[in-house]
Amino acid sequence: MPAPVHLLGLSRYPCGCGRTWGCVEAYTTISGLPHLLEEMLARHPGHELARSTAPMKEKVLSLRDRAQDGDPLATEIFDLQATVLGHHVAALSMALDPGIVVIGGGLMDPGATTQAFRDRYLGTVRDTAWPNLWPGQRASMKIVPSHLGELSQAIGAALVALYRAVRFTES
Repeated sequence: MPAPVHLLGLSRYPCGCGRTWGCVEAYTTISGLPHLLEEMLARHPGHELARSTAPMKEKVLSLRDRAQDGDPLATEIFDLQATVLGHHVAALSMALDPGIVVIGGGLMDPGATTQAFRDRYLGTVRDTAWPNLWPGQRASMKIVPSHLGELSQAIGAALVALYRAVRFTES
């Protein structure tokens, strides 16, 4: 699904799916961090990472720790990711009307991120999503972190498959 690049003034980054229209994944996952970092470094030429000769992968993998240590550039990148995700949560919620949205992955991993980092990220997702939800959703929908860390998506997919298999064998 496309990210609201027109609302956020973002460039359209290529996605792993092959599309170049600005898929949400390119702005909210580790796969898009090289593009975000490259664009942000152009705006912050004096930043340590702009002067670094380290490979891009190494720079990208340092961002989570840098954000947790208060690095303004890294914090700006993750705030942007959370904003894009908040718009995405709102769009999907208006169409699907869930009672709860679980945010998972490495940024919600208690073993890899601080409570302050997770609270800030989820707060930005909520603050972006809420004004775009239907009034009834604002009163009842919850956006919560996964407690399964980086494996949350794999475990969730496995549970869906398991429950479908059990239901299929019972019928």
